Amino acid sequence: MENEEYKFINIIIKGKITIVKFNRHEKKNALCEAMRTEIIDALNTLKDEKRVKAVIFYGGEEIFTAGFDRDEVQAVIQGEGDYQHFVDSNHLFHQKIFEFPKLLIAAINGYALAGGFDLAVISHLRVASKDSQFGHPEIRFGACPFFFPYVTLVGRGKALELVLNTGTRETYINAEEAYRLNIVNKLVEKENVLDEAIKMAKQIVQSPEFVISQVLHVNNLFLDQVKRFDAEIDYILGDMKTLLNK
Repeated sequence: MENEEYKFINIIIKGKITIVKFNRHEKKNALCEAMRTEIIDALNTLKDEKRVKAVIFYGGEEIFTAGFDRDEVQAVIQGEGDYQHFVDSNHLFHQKIFEFPKLLIAAINGYALAGGFDLAVISHLRVASKDSQFGHPEIRFGACPFFFPYVTLVGRGKALELVLNTGTRETYINAEEAYRLNIVNKLVEKENVLDEAIKMAKQIVQSPEFVISQVLHVNNLFLDQVKRFDAEIDYILGDMKTLLNK
């Protein structure tokens, strides 16, 4: 699969570990629809690859991802484009990640913003550099951040603050704060982020595969997370549809 031809991601195989490296650097790795489709396709393949035991999302040395492509999101908010298609692709992307049955680790350098912050939080574990920053700037132009995934990490009160009050550079949370809040599992120097994520994955997959699978499954069942997450996506997108009179 390493030679699979994708435009916006690169697939790098390291034994039992596969790295999905974002490759849209000129747009700050913004998750346009085409890029999301490539990620979904890669995950569908990796899910069935017996040799693959863990997957790492990695944006490179400068930025994780700035989130969904702002131009595409604003077009929908302004009532342009195919709204239902946006809803369906949005929903499918998050569900594929949330329900992925193998270990997912986000290796984060630089900014993890908006949908990129969501992507990191939905992943099972996170390794971040000491200069990384996290926030939800999309709220400033009318896009609603997710809420439930943050509750499971930091509690309701702090989760509300994270989604409502990290909309500007001044209010982004830094890596040390993210680590203190248990959003980040391990904090390392910038040049060590990917190596540390690989090391963590290799340590974990030494355990029997069925045990890891059980733990990840229970993780999703805890507090009925799958249904809650699904309900949140439906509500946010349905509410947007009402606002746009679609």
